[in-house]
Amino acid sequence: MRTMEIRGFPGAKMQLTDLGWLIKIRVTKDLIFWPDQAVPLVGYMAWPNAAEVRERWLNAHRCDDQAAINALAAKLKIIQQHWARVADIVHLHYDLSQGQHQKRRGGASVGKAIALIDAKARSKGTGAAKLWEIWKSYKDAAHLVTAAVMVSADVQTRNRKEPYGIRLHQFQPYRMALLMPELVIAVALTIEKYGLEFVTHGRAEPLFDPETLWRIPADINVAPISLPVRKINIGDVVVLNARRAGNRGQANRRKTTPVSA
Repeated sequence: MRTMEIRGFPGAKMQLTDLGWLIKIRVTKDLIFWPDQAVPLVGYMAWPNAAEVRERWLNAHRCDDQAAINALAAKLKIIQQHWARVADIVHLHYDLSQGQHQKRRGGASVGKAIALIDAKARSKGTGAAKLWEIWKSYKDAAHLVTAAVMVSADVQTRNRKEPYGIRLHQFQPYRMALLMPELVIAVALTIEKYGLEFVTHGRAEPLFDPETLWRIPADINVAPISLPVRKINIGDVVVLNARRAGNRGQANRRKTTPVSA
């Protein structure tokens, strides 16, 4: 079992209830209020299997080496594209399991989620082979990545309703993790629990590997936030019913639903 080296938030356990206020204050102030939690969080999300790069990321912030920070942050453009794919996989897995779809075919699985994304997606990097490659690279930080993408989607939805007057790049998932690590972690706690504990009928293993997943420390001092469940449409059901057992290929893409306030 692997646990992230990240400090708990001080004080009593945070119960995040007024998300509207928290989001507005953080994104408009553009303030990294919890650097001891935010910086390592992004490190685990971006480089879950590269300890040396994570250490360079941490050292750059400790020394306030802006050139080094910028060089590493530049790599986040493509990394965040991969995060979006991982978030789609995790959330579709959750949707399938909560809707009790495909029970006769073993229930929710990464393969089925990838099949759905692949079937309808048209953008680069959404083919089944590439999706499996991305999943392998980020699966041990998938709960963190998915949470950051969901928070980013929620903030963008709120901005469309009541503009914050900030630039588009500030809505990116890694910025959400830096500005609101407590919110990202609160969502990730729920995803971590689901991914480690939920085993569908006919399957022996959970979504996440309990030996390699980067666990959120038990003393992180944040209460989890529940996830929204989306309905699987009839087109998705047709795709899955047409998919042969064991075929890690055909699929559909769906945007991640925002976190509910």
